[in-house]
Amino acid sequence: MFRVDLGRNALETEAGSQIMTKSLRTIFLCALALAVLAAGAGSAHANSRQVTIMQDDGLLFRSGGAVRDQTLDEMAALGADVIKAQVYWNEISPRVRRKPTGFDSADPASYDFAAYDALVRAIVARGMTPFLVIGNRAPDWAVKKVTKSPHDGIYRPSSKEFRQFAQAVGRRYSGDYNGLPRVELWSIWNEANLASWLAPQRSRKGVPIAPSLYRNLYLAGRGGLADTGHGSDTILLGELMPLGAGSRSKFTPTDFLREMVCLDRAYRPYRGTAAKARGCPKKVKRIPTSGIALHPYLPRAGLRARPRAGEVPITRLSTMTRQLDLLGRRAKLPRRLPIWLTEFGFQTDPPDPFQTAIRRVPGMMDQSEWIAFRNRRVRSYSQYTLRDEGLKPGSRFQRYSGFQMGLRFASGRAKKGVYDAFRMPVFVRLLSSSRVEVFGGLRTGARAVARIESRRRGGRYRPLGKARLSSAGYFRKVLSVGGANVRTYRVTISGHRRVKKPVTP
Repeated sequence: MFRVDLGRNALETEAGSQIMTKSLRTIFLCALALAVLAAGAGSAHANSRQVTIMQDDGLLFRSGGAVRDQTLDEMAALGADVIKAQVYWNEISPRVRRKPTGFDSADPASYDFAAYDALVRAIVARGMTPFLVIGNRAPDWAVKKVTKSPHDGIYRPSSKEFRQFAQAVGRRYSGDYNGLPRVELWSIWNEANLASWLAPQRSRKGVPIAPSLYRNLYLAGRGGLADTGHGSDTILLGELMPLGAGSRSKFTPTDFLREMVCLDRAYRPYRGTAAKARGCPKKVKRIPTSGIALHPYLPRAGLRARPRAGEVPITRLSTMTRQLDLLGRRAKLPRRLPIWLTEFGFQTDPPDPFQTAIRRVPGMMDQSEWIAFRNRRVRSYSQYTLRDEGLKPGSRFQRYSGFQMGLRFASGRAKKGVYDAFRMPVFVRLLSSSRVEVFGGLRTGARAVARIESRRRGGRYRPLGKARLSSAGYFRKVLSVGGANVRTYRVTISGHRRVKKPVTP
C-alpha cells in the first residue's frame, strides 16, 4: 500500500472542530480525484486513504537486531505503511519499588529507550511510519499498589507520573534529540477496557472505575506529548478490545466510551453520588483526539456471529461510528471521528486446536478487509502478528495460551493461504445471478492493473474485466456475467494470483 507521512497531519480536534492539515488535505484530495476517475470507469474506491499497520513486538524489539531488521524487511516487502510498537513504561524504567531519589520522570535519559531507538530508526530507514503506543504498564512506583497478579503495573496508575513519562517520550522522539527521527503517530495505553491492562475495571459494588482512570491517563499522556511539541500529531484514543458484554472484568467499547465521558445509559451526565463513585469531575469537556483505535477481533463464531449489545467486532463497525457520532453531538468527543483498526488477526488451527481451522482463515481475512475498505470512516487495516508465538510449557490449555495469529508459524514457515491472503486480498461478492462485486488489492501494487477472469465448472478461464489499483493498492469493480453464482473467479496482479468463489455476506 502507499506510504504516508503522518507528520502533523492528524484529523486533530480542538474546541470541537476537526482540522485537516495540509498533508492530509493532499491525501484526501488525491483520494477524491481517484474516486471520481474510478467511478467513470465503472469502479469505485470506497477508502483510498486506508493504510496498513503491522505489529510484532516479539520480533521487533525482543529478539535482537538481526531478527528486527529481517522482520522489518519482510513487512516492507509485504507493503506495510505503518509499524506499531508498544512502549512499556515499566520495562524501560528503573525496576525498583520506590521512585529513586532525584529521578527526573520527564527526562528521556532517565529511561532505557535503546531497543525503541533502534526500532524507530530502522522503520524510518525503510520508508515506513513508526507508531508508538505509550504506557501500557506502569512501574511499581507509579501505581496505587503492586498486585501479585501476572499483570503488573495496571492498578490505578498515576496520571501525574504518566504525563511526565509522556514528556520524556515526546522529547526523545521530537526529531531534535540525539539524531533520532521524529514520531508523529501515537496511541495511549493498550486495551484499557480489559482488566489485564487496567484495574480495577469496577468497584466491588460494580461501579465503573476504569473508564475514568483511562480518561485521566489519556489526557495526561496527550498533555505530555503536547508539552513537547506533538500537539498537532495524530494521537489516538482507545486501543479498545471489541467484546465484553456481561463481564465484570471488561467493558464493551461503547459502554467504556460512554462511561469515560461520564454519561449514563440515557446519555445524561452523572450527578451527585453516582458521579463521585465513578471519579467524574463536575463536567467532562470535549476530549481532543485524532481518532479511535480499535482491535475489532471477531467472536469465536466468526463472521456470522451475532455480537451482543455494545460489542464492536469488524462486522459491526457501524456500532462504533454511531457511538462516536452520538458522543460528538453531546460535545464529549470531536464530530465524525475516524476509526483506526490498529490490531487484528485470526488465530489458526493448526497450531492451536481451540481456534479457527486454517483453511477457513484466508476467506475470513479477505472479507474482513473488504468490510474495512468499504467504511469511509476507517483509516487503517492491521495485521497482528507476522509470526506465531511458540507453544508454552504446561497443560494442553496453557500450551496454546499465546497468540497464534501470525502469517507464519512459529517455525517461520508461511501459513498456506493465510500469507497470500494478507499480501493480496481478494473478495468476490455475489450481487445477483448475473452480477458480482470484485474487491482486491496488492499491498505493493499501487497503480498496477488487476486482471479478472472467470470460468464455469469444467470450463476455461476467460477475461472478465480489468481494474487499476488506487494509490493505496486497492480496487473494486462491479461486473456483469451470466451464471455469476456458479463461476470461479481468478484475479492476477503483477504476477500474483488468487482464485475465489463468490459469497453472499
